[in-house]
Amino acid sequence: MPGSDPSNLPLRDIHLPDAVLWWPPAPGWWILSFLVLLITLSVFLYIRRRRKHRMSAIYLAKQELNRIENEFKSNQDKSVLVKQISELIRRVSISLFNRNESASLTGNDWLFFLDELNGDESFTKGIGRVLIEAPYQADPDYDEKDLLNLISTWIDLANKNRSKKGDQK
Repeated sequence: MPGSDPSNLPLRDIHLPDAVLWWPPAPGWWILSFLVLLITLSVFLYIRRRRKHRMSAIYLAKQELNRIENEFKSNQDKSVLVKQISELIRRVSISLFNRNESASLTGNDWLFFLDELNGDESFTKGIGRVLIEAPYQADPDYDEKDLLNLISTWIDLANKNRSKKGDQK
């Protein structure tokens, strides 16, 4: 074969394809990025909403306690004060904890529940005992400042300790 010399053939050099670029990504990566962003944003908003709800319950409870205290300063009715405080901490308890856990408690069981959150025996053996005794007395005798301080402290501690009791709704 006279023309079989490879150097005389009209061949061109091998051309490699261009390197694959990292941008723009394939459609699957766009979809995955969007889903990750969507899930992250949803979790963030869920946590923020839950925290805001919990904090608003505490804020409103503190405002209500101030209102109760101011009302007591004007009327000096200890029986009304203890009833309003009892209603307030019951509502706070139901807002922060499982309704089944606190709504049905009465008497000493209720005081034990409050003590458990408070970390002492201020309700079962202290001033907090007035919550189950005073509503049945015509003219209850107790130190209203101590009771108001105890309830204010309990609200703060209940907010901090709600995760220990189980945050189910």
